[in-house]
Amino acid sequence: MTTAAIDQVFSVPFRHLRSTGFSGDISASDARPLGIARFVGDESNVLLRYLVRKNRSVRQAMLDSQWPVVLFGPAGTGKTSLALTIVSELSDRDETTLQTDSVVPFSTQPTRTNPGKTVFMTALDFDRRFRAALEADSVEDFRKRLVQSSGLVVDDLHRLVDKSAAQNEFLLILEEMCRKNRAIVITMGVSPQLCSGLSAQLVSRLSSGLTLPVNPPGPTARLEIVRDLAKINQIQLTEDAMKLLVDRLNVTVPKLDHVFAQIKTSLRARKADPIQPIDATRLTRIFKKSVGDLDSLSQLIIRSVAAEFNLKVAELKSDSRKQSIVMARGVAIYLNRTLLGTSFLKIGTYFGNRDHSTIMHANRKIEKLVSGGDSNIDSGSTRNVVFKLKQQLTEQFASQINFV
Repeated sequence: MTTAAIDQVFSVPFRHLRSTGFSGDISASDARPLGIARFVGDESNVLLRYLVRKNRSVRQAMLDSQWPVVLFGPAGTGKTSLALTIVSELSDRDETTLQTDSVVPFSTQPTRTNPGKTVFMTALDFDRRFRAALEADSVEDFRKRLVQSSGLVVDDLHRLVDKSAAQNEFLLILEEMCRKNRAIVITMGVSPQLCSGLSAQLVSRLSSGLTLPVNPPGPTARLEIVRDLAKINQIQLTEDAMKLLVDRLNVTVPKLDHVFAQIKTSLRARKADPIQPIDATRLTRIFKKSVGDLDSLSQLIIRSVAAEFNLKVAELKSDSRKQSIVMARGVAIYLNRTLLGTSFLKIGTYFGNRDHSTIMHANRKIEKLVSGGDSNIDSGSTRNVVFKLKQQLTEQFASQINFV
């Protein structure tokens, strides 16, 4: 790795894994966390890098006027762990009043129980507990329990979509906590502005804080993560094997962790020596799939493309020369070739036994589009669709990709 690449990588230890100072649904555990116990970022998460590189006092000053902090992005990117880490570090303004040696269940009882603790809860749990408080005529106690906490993490807030009563209650709590300058971090699948089903008032309040995307790790971060996972799983990988994983698996840490589990399973099944280094050739053999497996994955790609373009699978496989169908067919061909390494001759059999030269032409057209070589007015939107499908499909069968 070049010096420039090393400089791009930053790391955030998941501080909450060493702390039990939370009231709520998380608990301390001696078990190894899924994947690695830190967030590894690179150029794909430059805004987070700017935040975490500041020392604690500077971060505190930055965030004092920025609550709430909203972290949004795909599942598995580390949003929840980052949220817990931020709150665990910045919410304990008066450390002498905090009790960080025990975990108690979240309760709607008045705040005389464990005052000052930070609270973690999912959005669905917030809704459930709020409705229970309504039935018990204890909404004031429920609200006070959260407002008087030293910090609050609400996970997957987008799950409050179309739950207007819970949204209104959360907005009241949010306003009061921000007024008291209490730490509050929220995670969402998408940015507040793109989350239809949330009230305009709630979206506006969320957007007035610090909103940061959390993206899947880029290639330099993935290499660092692969090194960590190899060490954790006691698997020796050569540099070319690690590069193969990084190049072919543009996925999140849980998916990479699953890949290493598959490697360990394969080594045990073959009674292979785990100390012997695994190179790219051997890694390719481990993940080599049967013809039936590849056929199933190819059909999954075709179905996913058809659904994304609002077409029927039969239309993709037909002789239609309608532009929208031709484009979708080309995308399906490109993804089969890129993700599975399927031969042009084999891909042709999936699309009505088309000649391999026709398949090659369709693949080159999408390759040109993806690389930015096509200046057609619609190429940008199609390129975005290709990237989206590639990410989704890679996540779906990360451990089943046939390395070629």
